[in-house]
Amino acid sequence: MNTSPSLDDLLAGVIISIETDIVPELQTMKGHATAQMMQSLLQGVRQLLPVYDAYVTDEHNDMTAVLRDAADALEGVDGAAVDRIRARAATLGQWADRPAPPDRAELVDAHRQLSQALTDTMRDLDELQRTDVAEADAALDVLRGHLGPRYVRDTQSFCIDGGMLGRG
Repeated sequence: MNTSPSLDDLLAGVIISIETDIVPELQTMKGHATAQMMQSLLQGVRQLLPVYDAYVTDEHNDMTAVLRDAADALEGVDGAAVDRIRARAATLGQWADRPAPPDRAELVDAHRQLSQALTDTMRDLDELQRTDVAEADAALDVLRGHLGPRYVRDTQSFCIDGGMLGRG
């Protein structure tokens, strides 16, 4: 019978193969730990696959608003860092919301650009905070309002029973 296994099926098969075919042949604790880490990473990918495109679309649409809202929070403030923040809000912050399901390549590229814009905005807000611009705190809260839930969602999507086995 011909079948078309899903990506999840393929990853599950690799996880099982590591456990049944590779782990019994390993001779060292380091080898066992590495195999467990590989299984853990693959399981994380399995859990992330069904929600990844929806997450990236939601984050894209939220990041454009965050760039605009952070610039709005700096109303009445002048300076080079504020100008850079406003420029990002006037360009990337004006991008249209992405529909779901998205064109994956376009969405990932746009998500990377917006993520970099938030990183650059965070650096500029740090510069403003160091010069005691009080409005920068409100703008930073706007970014935190987006990034906090984003990090929590990423962590919830990628953790598996027993946590993540790491090196170190």
